[in-house]
Amino acid sequence: MPDNKYNPAYDNKIYQKYSKKTIENKIKNKEAFCSEVGLNFSKKVPLACITYPLTDNNNLHMIKDVMNGIVEQPIEVVVTSIGTAKYQKLFTDLAEKNSEKIAITENSEDEKRKIYAAADIILIPSDSEECIKEAEIAMKYGVVPIISQQEFTEDYNPNQEQGNSFIHIKNSPWSFFASIIRAQECFRFPYDWKNIAGSAMEME
Repeated sequence: MPDNKYNPAYDNKIYQKYSKKTIENKIKNKEAFCSEVGLNFSKKVPLACITYPLTDNNNLHMIKDVMNGIVEQPIEVVVTSIGTAKYQKLFTDLAEKNSEKIAITENSEDEKRKIYAAADIILIPSDSEECIKEAEIAMKYGVVPIISQQEFTEDYNPNQEQGNSFIHIKNSPWSFFASIIRAQECFRFPYDWKNIAGSAMEME
């Protein structure tokens, strides 16, 4: 029997089930989720997610350092509401100013499954256990991580058309931001992105 705990082909909590072979159905989850949380839906705009606690241990300062730059890009962000007060306030303020691009949702198992099914990208600024676990789960749903090098990651190489992630230098906010931009540029090419997301789903 397959492990169905985090498997979009069997997940009854998401809007539309899908597998690597039917990954085109993932977009239906994104459309429904964006409508539910008040984000603008666009096939051309990637949805990034942050589904781990907003804490210093998870290097949230990395995201804080680049959020103003992210907001200026054609990228939307969904954040689960758990963490320290300073980072919760940061994202609450950002969401109030950019309500069509940033959404804050509850931190529940069901909500996170919907986020995995909807999101295109997961932002991973730390090698903490919490962050790495979230990356591994999200990848099962075809979410592409912005992450430092791990055993299960392969930096996307556009020349070879291979890879399952976009690698940043550990603890470098600007490398982190550059990898986000690189991912956003690749997202403009649906065929290439489908292959990257499919490779993420193959992660063991």
